[in-house]
Order: sequence, then C-alpha cells, then structure tokens
Amino acid sequence: MRTFLAFLLALVALPAAAQAEGVPASCPGDPIAVDQVITGEFDRAQQGSYVMVPFDVPAGATSVRVKYCYDQPGAPSTPQQRHTLDLGLYDPPSGSLPTWDLPDFRGWGGSSHPDVTITPQGFSSEEEYRARPRGHVPGRTTRGFKPGPIPEGRWAAELGVAAVVDQANGDADGKVAWRIEIERSSNPAFAAQPYAPADYDERPAKGAGWYSGDLHVHGEHSALGDATMTEVFDYAFGPARLDFVTLTDYVTDSAWGEIGRHQPRYRGRLIARSSEQITYRGHWMNQASAERAEYRTGPILERAGDGSLRQLRDAQPPSRFFPVVRTAGGWTQVNHPTIFPSDQPGNALLCRGCPWDYSDQETNWRLVDAFEVNTGPAAFGGTAPNPFTRTAITEWDSLRKRNYPLTGVSVSDSHDAGQPDGPTESPIGNGRTVVYADELSEDGVRRAVQAGHAYVKNFADSPDLRFTAKAGGRVAIMGDALPGRAAALAADVTGATGKGWTLSLLRDGKVIDSNPVDARRVLYRPGGMPRGEYRLQLERDGVVHSLTNPIAVGDRPRLIPEGIRAGGRAATLRLRILRVRRRGTRVEVTALVRSNGGAALGGVRVRSGRASDVTDSRGRATLRLTRVFEPGRFRATATGSEWRSARATFRVR
Repeated sequence: MRTFLAFLLALVALPAAAQAEGVPASCPGDPIAVDQVITGEFDRAQQGSYVMVPFDVPAGATSVRVKYCYDQPGAPSTPQQRHTLDLGLYDPPSGSLPTWDLPDFRGWGGSSHPDVTITPQGFSSEEEYRARPRGHVPGRTTRGFKPGPIPEGRWAAELGVAAVVDQANGDADGKVAWRIEIERSSNPAFAAQPYAPADYDERPAKGAGWYSGDLHVHGEHSALGDATMTEVFDYAFGPARLDFVTLTDYVTDSAWGEIGRHQPRYRGRLIARSSEQITYRGHWMNQASAERAEYRTGPILERAGDGSLRQLRDAQPPSRFFPVVRTAGGWTQVNHPTIFPSDQPGNALLCRGCPWDYSDQETNWRLVDAFEVNTGPAAFGGTAPNPFTRTAITEWDSLRKRNYPLTGVSVSDSHDAGQPDGPTESPIGNGRTVVYADELSEDGVRRAVQAGHAYVKNFADSPDLRFTAKAGGRVAIMGDALPGRAAALAADVTGATGKGWTLSLLRDGKVIDSNPVDARRVLYRPGGMPRGEYRLQLERDGVVHSLTNPIAVGDRPRLIPEGIRAGGRAATLRLRILRVRRRGTRVEVTALVRSNGGAALGGVRVRSGRASDVTDSRGRATLRLTRVFEPGRFRATATGSEWRSARATFRVR
C-alpha cells in the first residue's frame, strides 16, 4: 500500500537532475567530496538482476560515502512509467564464493537512500534524524546500513535493477542511465567512538496466554523518513495496546543492534527481530531468526571497468532461502500476496514485486509458515472494502484446500507509527494477529504461528473471536486437528457492538452457515460437524473485520516444524519425518536423522514429554527411528566428535 503513495510523492519530489534523459551531470543533495565517479546504463535485459559495481577502498579508511542517481523517461506514456534502481553496499568478499555474499553485506536502502555513509561509528541521534531524515551526518552511519570497521579492498555498490522503462512506454532509448559518486575518508574523528550493538534480551516477556501483535512494522531503518524506533514502540505499546511487534525493516538487520536499548522501557512487551526480504517478484518475511537472509533471487552480475557484465550467479527461487530461516530458528511469511496484480497493465512498474508472482514450484509452500490475508487498511475511509483483502483470503483458502497449512495473519505494514500518511496506509495495529503462545517470546510467537493458534483483527477495534471444537472428550482450538468423523463447534464473539454484524462458518473455504450476530456464543451442530477444515469470518457492511485460522476435523496428524538449532561451529542436524500415522489416540513417528557432511553421530535421543527413545549410533551418519508417542512437542538431540551438540524440535498433533 505504501508503495503507491511513495510513488506519488516521488513524482513531486524527484530532483531535477534525475528528470532529464542521459547520465546525470551530478547527483543532487548534500555536497560530497567526490574522489571517484562511475557511470553506466542498463536496458530491459538487466531488469530483475543485481549488478555489483566494484570500487576500491584503501587501508586506513574511516568512512565510505556513496551517492547515486539515475535518469527518467522524457515522455512516459503514463506517470507510473519510471526507472527504478535500488542501492546496497558490500565490503570485500570474505568467503570462497566468486561474489559478494551475505557475510559481506553492509546494508540496503532500496531507492529511498540516495546518499549513504558507512563508518565505524553508529547512527545519528533520533533528534538529528527527525530534523533531517534524509540528510548527511559526517562521521555517522546511515540508517539501514551496518556500522563497523572499514576494511581495505574491493567493495561493491549493488544496483538492483528494479524497473527499466522501454521505448514503447516513453523512454527515448529504452535504457536507464546512472551515476555513482564515491568519497573515501581517513578522518580519525569518524572512528573515535566505535559502534557497540546493544545486547538483545531473549527472556520471555510473559508466560502463556493470548497476545495481540503486529507482524509487519517498519521504522527508521527501512525508508529514510519513516518513524523512529521510539515512535514505533511508544505507539505500538501505548495507543495501539499491542503485546508484541516484529520490527521488519527492509532487507537489513541494522536495527537489531538497537532494539536492546529500547527493551527496558517496555517491560512485559515483546519486540521481535525480523526483516522484509524485498525481491522483484514478491516480498517475504524473515521472522525472528536473528540471521540475515538472502534477498537476491534474480541473477547477480559484476560490472567490469569497461562496462561489460559477467554473471556471478544464476537466478534462485525463494524456496532455496526459506530453509535457512527455519534452520536458524525463525519462520517465514509471504507479504501482501495479491495487491496490484502484475497481469494488469502498469502495475509491474507501479508496485514492483508487491504481489507474489512466484510459481508453486519456485515457492514450495510447505516451507512457508504464514500468509498475509490482510495488509494495511481493510477498508478505505472506513467503509469502502479493500479489494486486495478479499483476493488474499481467497488465495489463502485455495492454498489450504491444496493441503498447504499456512497460518493466516493480518498486519499493518506501517511506516509511520500512529500517523499514517494518506488513505493507503495504516497505523500500527490495523491489522493485528492474536495468538495463543506458550510464552511471550520470539520462539513462543513462532510456535503459535506455526501451530495456527491465531485469529486476525483487521482493525484495532474489530471484535474478538474464540473458536473451539470438541470430540471424544478432546478440545481443539484454532490451528488444531481432531481425529474422528465429527466434532461439535463453538464460537464466541466479543466486542461486536451495534447492528450489522454477520458471522459466517466456512468449511474448506466455503460458507456453510451465516447469521447476524445477536448472541455472544454460537453453537454449531452439537451432534457433530462432518470432516473438513472449519473457520469463522466476521463482517460488517461488506468489510471483513475478523477471521480465525481453521480447525481440522477428521484430519491426519500434521507435522509442524519448530526449527533446528546447532551447538557447534559447523553443526547441522537434519531431521526428516518419513511417516506419521495415528494409532488410536497416539501417533507413530518414523524419523530419519542425518549429521552434517556425513560425520558420525555420537548418539541420538528423541523425546516427547516423559517418553524417550535413546539410540547409540556411534560410527553412523544416518539413523532411522520409529517410536509411538502421545501427540505433542518432540525434541531430537545428537552429539558427535566433530561438534558439540545439535537439536531439532517439531510438533505432531
């Protein structure tokens, strides 16, 4: 949603130097002591790729400053026909790969950071940022980028080729011409106060309970001009009355080292570390892994001094990067999947990568945990329904019918805390996701989302829902599965004041019952509803306000991955479930455990509750276990001579 507004503002604020076609004579903004200029151009063949433009940094440097700018079509066929290049920075390659990789990442600013500085020192104060959010502060690192030592060697400015307007749409030569200006400094004052990130407090903020949060919130480390972290958290835990937020700045992890400075002011609240991975065919979330994730799904190219390009890496599907997040203990989320569909004329340049355009094969939905069924305002002006909420819900229902158990979540995608800038933006908490978590922590919220123990509220004052199913003496909540042929369902609605509310019961995505809300509790067929996935949806005047995640009746046991944790430098324990089948009220799990690189396992223990299965696998790299347990949470641990220990956890219900 913000993309459309940002586009309109950019048309008004576009610097004159960037309007004319051809390489700009200079880049606008604060003055820079230029010691190197690199220019070039890209055509449509490079669209969707990431071009690494190398430059050298000498020994003893204390600051690297990069400005960039590019031209625009002289006669666009429509206002949204604009070139767009994104900027990232990488320091010298540290690994064996023939390219700049994630360990070398120093930050990403998209197209909102035309002037970037990296020094050993940290960021300017919030007061300085508020006064001049896009201004250059000598000796301070630009938000969105990583402070730290300035190593000698071959750095790279990464130009993400987001959009190139062709001749048919108004560009004279069908190319985008660009300019990079570089300043390297050895001023000792720029390294006088080396940056020290604050420790992140991983202790749970509270115990088990229902908690309300926003799983998609931006701050000052996303687009320059966004709300400060103080403004974000003050509003989230003040007027918005949330229990948690995930700080999801664009691509970068530069804000994670700052969260610990804020946590003491918000006791009993959770600020989770996350980032939104911006790709040119869809956005997805790296939630709470505390590890950087790859965002470059397009080809990676290197530009030589003569302007020629050579390919360093082929395009990669996002499914290749999802497991990295899970392995690090995080979870994945697909963002605003159906907004501004790319098959409609003009949308591809208007909102680059906003809808999810990857195929099922490229995505591998089994590696995705959550799906945004609402992003931003569910209604414009409070009454006109947002059409993209309906299309997202329809797509989510379709994916679940195809046996992809994605958890539906609602988010604000806020950039301005409690001061949304126009009708297409939402304040934090509109929408929100309410989860039942065993503890209020990053891991607790992850477990709740992966289990589907959640419902959504598209407005801060949307009514609350509770949804349960009962069969054979067992009670299930949202996200659970009950064995058997039928179950009794019960819905509780609170906060539906006034008239006009309609509560619908859906089975497998289709409405099977719909009635006005005239009582707090609604019972559905105490004698038992037949097999299927059931969920609730609450509407008023055609606007979806609240909905639950489904309860499965008569479903087979479902595996919920809980991540893999490694205890040694190169430790990896790969756990694959070969079979899960129900035996009465219990489940039989057959698991295959492999150590990394074929190294021998020292011993493996699989445990659920008090039951445990220990196998001595000394001298073997692969182990197959079959064990019958009560449904619940499982943990596998392994030890070996080449590394200390590793464990994998999963849940069967």
